[in-house]
Amino acid sequence: MILNRRTPSIWVFGVDHDAIQLTWRLLAPGPLRLRVVEDDVDCDVTLQVDATPGAVLLTGLPSGRLLTVEASGASLAGPVRLLARTLAALPGEELCRIATVSDLHLGTEVFGHRGTIDDPFLHPDPHPVRCARAALGEAVAWGAEAIVAKGDLTNKGNPSEWRQYADLLAEVPVPVDGLPGNHDHGHPEARHALTPAEAAGAFGLSIAQPLTVRDLPGLRVLLIDTTRGGRHGGTLAPVLHDVMDAVAEADPAGGVLIALHHQLQPHRLPEGWPPGIGRDESASFLDLLGAAHPHVLVTSGHTHRHRRWGRAGVVVTQVGSTKDFPGVWAGYVVHEGGMRQIVRRTQAPDAIAWTDYSRVAAFGAWEHAAPGRLDARCFDIAWSRRHP
Repeated sequence: MILNRRTPSIWVFGVDHDAIQLTWRLLAPGPLRLRVVEDDVDCDVTLQVDATPGAVLLTGLPSGRLLTVEASGASLAGPVRLLARTLAALPGEELCRIATVSDLHLGTEVFGHRGTIDDPFLHPDPHPVRCARAALGEAVAWGAEAIVAKGDLTNKGNPSEWRQYADLLAEVPVPVDGLPGNHDHGHPEARHALTPAEAAGAFGLSIAQPLTVRDLPGLRVLLIDTTRGGRHGGTLAPVLHDVMDAVAEADPAGGVLIALHHQLQPHRLPEGWPPGIGRDESASFLDLLGAAHPHVLVTSGHTHRHRRWGRAGVVVTQVGSTKDFPGVWAGYVVHEGGMRQIVRRTQAPDAIAWTDYSRVAAFGAWEHAAPGRLDARCFDIAWSRRHP
């Protein structure tokens, strides 16, 4: 089990090549001053905070630097110093940006293994809707040219839930491709559930059936349906040959981003619930990917946690849900010489208030298990082969 370790009031959640995202809770109302102490860095901002959770992005920072951010003000008992290293600048020009969201679970009203955590906030939109809307909006504002939604788009596959998903996408000004999760294949309690294929036809949605391939400058994106009807775990077997053909045909000087719902398991026993794609199948898949292309990143959802590992030169990540702690979206920036993953907490007040409240799941362990390590959320991958 990987645990997140942080200070109880304010901590570093994410880094980029030129930015640091700080997040907090339990601050007293009043001014909060955030200052980079290094003399050659001009970053000094003051915010007014209240007693609610929040987050802020400090921008304009130098790349590849270990920086000290001092937090002070009436909202803190005394100055707090936080260390964070910005990511290195990737070689070459930026070619494209793409964002992902995972595990929207539109239609649910509660959280926790037994559904015991209710939304205490008087908001006209249920928490999955307002969190997904905020995450999508922040990803677009960041510069995403396309968005991938990595499954569990709905909670039970009901027509009303699929309509909510379609309505959200209608607000997004960039293309959104989705792939199914196990929850999207209905539930014994679902009322007239639609399969993902039926929902795609009824609402004009782009959903992998079972494979969608998109080409962006410097990047081939594959969305793969790994679901098995009626089961929590997944498999790649039905589409493996088509996937490997698409990977082998990608430009070897660029990158390949593979989006799944089910996580690839590095061990024979899963790291807690839910199960993903078994270790043997995962290892075989990664060995094939590593032999087929030099620059592959596989990203999944399903666990609502953040993890990073690798095999055969392939980087594997899990990214958390939009709708529960810590409440995130992920961005991928492709350069001529590499790719960067960044994960950001959704900062909208009506979203972060709920996602922070949901940290109490699993008897309070969720706030430590879900975020994972900072270097599992934000990192660079330099290509071994460069554009001429």
